[in-house]
Amino acid sequence: MKHVLALTKNVRKFMQATDDLLNRPIGTEGMGILEGEPGEGKSTAVARVCDKFDGIYVRAIGCWTVTSMLGDICRELGGERKLRRSDMLEFIIHELRKDNRPSRPIFIDEADYCFRQFEMVDSLRDIYDLSGCPVILIGMEDIAKKIKLNTRIARRVTQWVNFCGLDLDDVKTVAVDCCEVAISDDLAQYLHKECNANIGRIIIALTKIEKQAKATGAIIMDCATWDNRPLYFDQPTFSKRSKTSNGGVC
Repeated sequence: MKHVLALTKNVRKFMQATDDLLNRPIGTEGMGILEGEPGEGKSTAVARVCDKFDGIYVRAIGCWTVTSMLGDICRELGGERKLRRSDMLEFIIHELRKDNRPSRPIFIDEADYCFRQFEMVDSLRDIYDLSGCPVILIGMEDIAKKIKLNTRIARRVTQWVNFCGLDLDDVKTVAVDCCEVAISDDLAQYLHKECNANIGRIIIALTKIEKQAKATGAIIMDCATWDNRPLYFDQPTFSKRSKTSNGGVC
């Protein structure tokens, strides 16, 4: 498999949302949300977008506190964790604003953890308010409900991106961009159905298909060649989960 990020509709939508936050008109709020179920490719997309826009990336963890969160952001900016929260906040704002440098987006992955201690969310709001740099929270679908309950955060969010299941064209794009063997249309349709339009499952399945093709010398893999081999270990269970009514199209 090729180590590339396929430019699916979800990825392109997130790239555009980040660009809009960075180039928003004066007076327009600039926080963003990326939400979606596990396996929809959020973290992979964030890594690509963060690199493209010279962003600051930190991943929340279950034992995070306000102090540890600010410390991680300081380290991403080339500094060190300090004893006082106020000193770390001052360092972060100084680094983001010094020399009138262009705004850098700040991505907080697994941001659901931040809502266990709402002081963390308030500190992120302070960083946004004082620096003007976009802060983008990445989490699962429950994050939307939590943010809507807090008007101080909700009113600042102007870009809200949902990663939903891939459509058939996206599956073909992933196959072309990432797989080192050709995939027929009928096998792409089978992947879309059995993987429930989930990009994480599609990548797992394509890896197995590619391995089988290389072992047999096949130039193109189709349903007949694949011959109903299992795509991943819990395929019968996962593929029966409910899909969106339009087959995964947002």
